[in-house]
Formats: sequence, C-alpha cells, structure tokens
Amino acid sequence: MAAAAVLLFGVGGWLWVRARHPVEATDTAVLDLRERSVARGQNKSNTSQAPLEIARTAKHLVLDLPIGSKEGPYDVGLITASGDELLRATGTAELRDHVTRLRVDVDLGSVRAGAYSLGIRQPGLEWTRYPIRVL
Repeated sequence: MAAAAVLLFGVGGWLWVRARHPVEATDTAVLDLRERSVARGQNKSNTSQAPLEIARTAKHLVLDLPIGSKEGPYDVGLITASGDELLRATGTAELRDHVTRLRVDVDLGSVRAGAYSLGIRQPGLEWTRYPIRVL
C-alpha cells in the first residue's frame, strides 16, 4: 500500500511539473536582432527578410540588439502598417558577453494575430523597425 502511494505521489508530481513547465517556457520570447538589417523612420519596413515571430501569450521579451547597440534605456513598440502604436514598453539594455540585451514586459493578449513592425528606439530617436508576425 505504501509503495502504491509513493508511486502515485511521484507520477502526480511529475505530471504537475510537466504541465507547468510549458506555460513558463512560452511566456518569454527571445528575439535575436544581431544579424538583421534595419529600416529606420516613420513608415519604412524592410520586407526582404522573413519576419520575426512571437506568440500572443508572451509576457516578456528578451531582445538581443544589433551589434554596436548602446546600453541604456529603450522604447519597444508594436506598430501597424499605418504607423499606429498598438503597445509600448520600456526597458534598459545591458551589455554582457559582447551582446547588448534588452528585457521588457509586454501584454500581447489584446493584439490581433497578424503582421506588424517591432519598433526599437532610444528615447528621442526614430524607431528602428523589424518585421514581426504575432501568432
């Protein structure tokens, strides 16, 4: 009887951990922008490259910024083709192991699936845009 209880407890614990782990893994999206070409300005978007992809369930973004990006504060926005901002988040980029990494919290739950631009800028500068698809 004791062995059955231990086995049942072990299987239940394993199922609980397995069920919780995918939720935690999908709430953070990591986007590598280091090798991507950019489009700067109000209405420009580079369509010659495959868009980045992000799930609507993402709550946190980790952006590996292009080589040469500076540390410090950044704005991150999700921008429509007409230039409307659907959301904006702010964060501080830090240089570690030769990679400038920016972490921001987002809420994509109200954003419709589709094609947008991911805008990144230091305060006071123009958006640098990357094509992105929200899934």
